[in-house]
Amino acid sequence: MTLVYGSLALLLALLQWRFFVGFQASDDANYLRGALGWLAHVPYVGDTHWTLRHTLTLPAAASVSTLGLSLFSLGLTTVLYFFGFVALQLHGLQRHLGFPVAACFGLFAITTTGMIVNSTYLAPDVSELFFVGATFWVLMRSLDDVEQSSRPSVRLWLAAGLLAGLAWSNRQTSAGALLACGITAWMAGPPARRRIPWAVLGFALIVGGEWGYLTWMTGDPLYRLNVDLHHDPVNRLAEVQRVAASGGWIDKEGNLSVHLLLDPVLALFVSQKYGLLFWTGLWAAWQAWRLPRGLERQVLMRLLGLGALSYLFVAVNPKLYLVPRYLLVPAWVAAGLTAWWVARLWTQQRRVQAALVAAAVVGVNLLCLSVENTQPRAIEQALVAWVKAHPGQAVHTDIETYERSETFFQIAGVPRTSVSSAPAAAGDRVFYNALRVEQCAGQPRCKAQAAAFRPQPHWVAVDTLHGPSKPIGQVLQALGIAPLLPPDIARRVVAPSYEVTLYEVR
Repeated sequence: MTLVYGSLALLLALLQWRFFVGFQASDDANYLRGALGWLAHVPYVGDTHWTLRHTLTLPAAASVSTLGLSLFSLGLTTVLYFFGFVALQLHGLQRHLGFPVAACFGLFAITTTGMIVNSTYLAPDVSELFFVGATFWVLMRSLDDVEQSSRPSVRLWLAAGLLAGLAWSNRQTSAGALLACGITAWMAGPPARRRIPWAVLGFALIVGGEWGYLTWMTGDPLYRLNVDLHHDPVNRLAEVQRVAASGGWIDKEGNLSVHLLLDPVLALFVSQKYGLLFWTGLWAAWQAWRLPRGLERQVLMRLLGLGALSYLFVAVNPKLYLVPRYLLVPAWVAAGLTAWWVARLWTQQRRVQAALVAAAVVGVNLLCLSVENTQPRAIEQALVAWVKAHPGQAVHTDIETYERSETFFQIAGVPRTSVSSAPAAAGDRVFYNALRVEQCAGQPRCKAQAAAFRPQPHWVAVDTLHGPSKPIGQVLQALGIAPLLPPDIARRVVAPSYEVTLYEVR
């Protein structure tokens, strides 16, 4: 047992190292701003939806303060959250369903693209997994005590509430899973219901404590609510229509998009982030449903209910885009159900079938990992490398690239004084990437200036920078399959990770 768990821990560390992102210059830039805010002055109050997520900003502040600003220190918070999540799941699954289920789950979870890659940069998805998962298993332990003892532990119920409060504070997408936990506790019967107020107290201590702090600091009792509800307009229908009008297949979140009503289903079953997990998880759920009444079925149904409500909260919520990382909680449940099914096949002496299912899940997971982009800001990092290699050489680039590169310059210790987002004049160099310029053109903050960074007749190309191609792309090219792929899919799988042209303005 120790050898298996040690091997899983080693594999997890190796995969996190191999597929490490560190920093995306996206939402994580806001979490970093919140962390730096705490380091600059205490007490600190975030002014955005992101900087108010204290479950990320406070640990990130501690990491940066201790280790300095680096890709490693920025990703460390989520790396540790994921290690904690896996450890909790192994303990909970082994306690309730047995060691084989726990071991299989560990293998499936840590090879799943949507989990392992998301665990290497600052984002609330893995921390949500940790807090929701911890809430669930502490609740299961509390219910065990209710059923086995006349004096169940109040501390466990209080702990479940505290963890639920942290899950809610971390991100409100946890609402579906927390509702499932509440329903589970209520349905456990009168002895459990008499302990629910202790869980409510724990929840209130976290959420109420945060509310009290923000009210005291701002004078506005609705401060966080107003920030959360008005941070970002969401229009799923418009995004589906945009993809259809472009003739593409992939939306801005990386999902296969064909129809407003079908997209939530496709996000489960046709996703590079989750491979076969939801296919096998669905069949395993059916097998679990058919079990006779007993403790095993009870745990599986509680887990299934949590996953289903979590998914529905995201799938039918008009205030949320259909982001693959919002489905991590359902993916955890699918991995757990699949692990139970594989272990059950093995104990039923259907070992070839069990091995084939496990191999298919892990094999497809590894295939999905092979096409994952772990350098989403490779263009900005290429700009840093070019400036470092050409000290003092002035260069112009679009606003999108300029702004997203700021933290990478700080991490590298390279001054950004020679880089400008102003339109280039005669004699200037221009760092041009078509993708970034078009992204810039689609945003209000730089739409008006995007045209100034598209190649002009008096621009002369003086250099071209190429990123590496993905191994799977090279294989598809060799097999002659690449030309058959839709353009937006080919760009993600076959094309080099980036292509930049250096122009000189004449």
